[in-house]
Amino acid sequence: MSKPVIGLSLSGGGSRAIAFHLGCLRALHDLGILDEVRVISTVSGGSVIGALYAANEKPFPVFETKVRSLLSSGLVRPALRKVFTTTEGLRAVYCATLLGVINLAILAIATGPRLLSRLLPPTARKRWSFDKLRAPLPRFASRTTILRRALDEDVFHGLKLRELPATRPLLIINAADLRTGSAFYFSREKSGSWRLGELAGSQTTLAHAVMASAAYPLFLPALDERLAFNNPDGSRREEHVTLTDGGAYDNLGLAPLWPDRDSSVSLNVSGVDTIICCRAGYGLRFDPPSQFFMARLTSTFTCIFDRAQNAAVKRLFDLKSSGQIKGFAMPFLGQDDSRLAFPPSDLVSREDAHGYPTDFSAMPDEWIEKLSKRGEQLTYALIAEHMPDLVRELQQS
Repeated sequence: MSKPVIGLSLSGGGSRAIAFHLGCLRALHDLGILDEVRVISTVSGGSVIGALYAANEKPFPVFETKVRSLLSSGLVRPALRKVFTTTEGLRAVYCATLLGVINLAILAIATGPRLLSRLLPPTARKRWSFDKLRAPLPRFASRTTILRRALDEDVFHGLKLRELPATRPLLIINAADLRTGSAFYFSREKSGSWRLGELAGSQTTLAHAVMASAAYPLFLPALDERLAFNNPDGSRREEHVTLTDGGAYDNLGLAPLWPDRDSSVSLNVSGVDTIICCRAGYGLRFDPPSQFFMARLTSTFTCIFDRAQNAAVKRLFDLKSSGQIKGFAMPFLGQDDSRLAFPPSDLVSREDAHGYPTDFSAMPDEWIEKLSKRGEQLTYALIAEHMPDLVRELQQS
């Protein structure tokens, strides 16, 4: 029997996801599965802990201590320190002011011709259109770049993607490109997207990739920049890229692990046949009525978001039933506990772990314990239920 090729995905969910995934990783480590994982695909909060694991070559307890420390301090306070102790805060204010003035000027210039064009026949209006008029420079500084600096200096210490140790699984960090509506992947081997091709050069920092993946669009501006890409003939070209939270495209991080990806089109094709998907969402919702604009917009966004995740989960079942993958397990924070075949006697229930927000603020120790223990318990229970032979296969191969 061939050795399973294991892919692990760590979903988004802010600090809640980091704490939940910590427990999942602890269980996988204790079972002897984590050391056999070939690829880790991560999104948002999952990218933070995935990057910490991929960069760590010390024993698991050292890694766990570092993650707990990060959860206890959060990322908000370190980012605020950067505002007052570096130039990043001033750059963000200057950039917002400059772009605000430029965009107001563009609006003023475009409004007159747009109103006058309404008097013209529809076929003639395009000649008076200013719809493509944009600010001539990207948003080079923002709250997101402040957080990126905090990650780079305080968490990852300037580490570049290409410097990640080859002894660790291949880390694929998922972001979303708003200009092309496609996934954008970062890894130590190749970065880029199927629409734009492979990113040229190898100077991308781990913090940059993680922050692109974690720039939750309701709170953080996208990373707006011009990047160099390789052409098929060996030359390079520049493209304007706008990267936001990878959850906007695939919050479970499963896309890089699909077995039918084509290496002639896609980057970082993994070839896994066994998938473990750690999902840090709460599942079924029953929210208050959405009576006003922002509430409606948020609920609409969440509805689309949930539907995309459900489609990805259904595809896991389809791949398993068709034999394209050997098996999968999905430790899910919102798991219906009554459906567990092997629940532990001291299970942290779904209700006990419910209600933690999606943010990167400091997390109380009580919540770190609850979320991480639930992740650990569900991983043990679901591996026993859905992959009972996996540990034995790894030991025998």
